[in-house]
Amino acid sequence: MSSVQQAKRERRVEQKQQRGRWDTLTDWARTQAGVLLVPIARVMGRLGIHPNTITILGLLLQAGGGVMFGLGYVRLGGWVLLIVAPIDALDGALARALGNQSRFGAFLDSTLDRLSDAALILGLTVHHLRQGAHLEVGLLLTALVAAMMVSYTRARAEALGFPCKVGLLTRMERIILIGVLSGVGLPTVMVWALAVLSVFTVGQRILYVYGVSRREEERSRQE
Repeated sequence: MSSVQQAKRERRVEQKQQRGRWDTLTDWARTQAGVLLVPIARVMGRLGIHPNTITILGLLLQAGGGVMFGLGYVRLGGWVLLIVAPIDALDGALARALGNQSRFGAFLDSTLDRLSDAALILGLTVHHLRQGAHLEVGLLLTALVAAMMVSYTRARAEALGFPCKVGLLTRMERIILIGVLSGVGLPTVMVWALAVLSVFTVGQRILYVYGVSRREEERSRQE
C-alpha cells in the first residue's frame, strides 16, 4: 500500500472516530427520513418517475419560493419552502430504490441545488431592494457568494482527495434557517444569521482542509 493510500485510509478511520456513524447533520436527517422517503420512492419508481424529474421539480418549487420572497410574501414563502424542502432528498431515495444512481444524476442534483439557493437568496434581495434596506441587501449578496463558496470548497477539496463535509451551515441547515426565520416573521435576523454563518462555514472548511493536509504532510515526512 502506498503512502498516499495509507494516508487516505487513516483519514477515513479518523473521521469515523470523530463523527461516529454520520458525517453531517444532513446525512443523519436523510437516514432518519428514510423511513418515510423509501416507501414513497418505491411507489414513484413503480409509476415510472425518473429521479432527475424529481430533481428538476425540486428546483422549480424552490424557485417558486424565491419568487414569493421577491413579491414580498416573505412569511408565506418561508412556510412554502419548509413544505417543499423534503423533495430535495427524494430524488436520491428514488435513485437508490431504482438502482439508478449515476454520476450525471449527482452532478445535476448538485448543480440545481446551487440554482435553488441563488433563487431563494436573490428573491430575498429583490424584496429588500424594494424596501430600501441597503444593509440587508449587502448582507444577502455576501450570503449568496458565501453559499456558493461553501459548495465550491467541498467540491474542490474532494477533487484533491480531501474529505470536506464539515460545516455549521450546509445546505439543509441553510434551507431550514431561511424557511423558519422567514416563516415566523424574523427576516432581519434571518439575513444576519445567513450571512454570518455562511461566511463562518467557508472559513471552517478552509481551516479543516488545511489541518488535514498538514497532518498528511507530517505523516509523509515521518515515513
